[in-house]
Amino acid sequence: MNTRFLFSISILIAIFAVWFYRNQGDLDSILNMSTSNIEYEATDILAVQTNKEGVAEYALTADNLTHYSDKNFDKLVAMKLNWRPSNNQNVIVNADEAVVYHEQSKVVMTNNVLFSSQSNANVQTAKPPLKLVASELIGDMENKVVFSKKPIKVTQAANSFESSDFVADMNTGDYEFSKVAVTFMPPARKEIPLF
Repeated sequence: MNTRFLFSISILIAIFAVWFYRNQGDLDSILNMSTSNIEYEATDILAVQTNKEGVAEYALTADNLTHYSDKNFDKLVAMKLNWRPSNNQNVIVNADEAVVYHEQSKVVMTNNVLFSSQSNANVQTAKPPLKLVASELIGDMENKVVFSKKPIKVTQAANSFESSDFVADMNTGDYEFSKVAVTFMPPARKEIPLF
């Protein structure tokens, strides 16, 4: 074999080795290892809470749950809550994101929040469901109160109104709205002769 050819290949390999050594980075750099504040993650969540009598109080589903240990809160993605605060009331809450603060017994629901409340009364006397659309709702789990300090839109059948803020006491079923702007749909007018 030709020695010039072997010498040329060895020079190319040496140049490549020098270039590779210079461009691989500093070998003396310190690696920073830090602990994550995420304690655990789970997907396809289904949780059911029962009361003292063993009757289901609520069912919660979510696509993803992440628990952060440093602040002791859970972040839920695509949350759906079906809750029965009393025997005559059913509440469904959907939110794209929710954060549950365990120490404060509070949940903050954000992004496309839909709150729907319906009484479980007799079918003939039952009212249409009350639906609230909000950008944020906050739930006090200990006192069973849901509120928002941001504007919400409320719809029941063909009637709707907007409110600057809202408070719902799930124990009593009372709702409070502030600075309300109403849209009322009266029944269709019928032309009936008086005589």
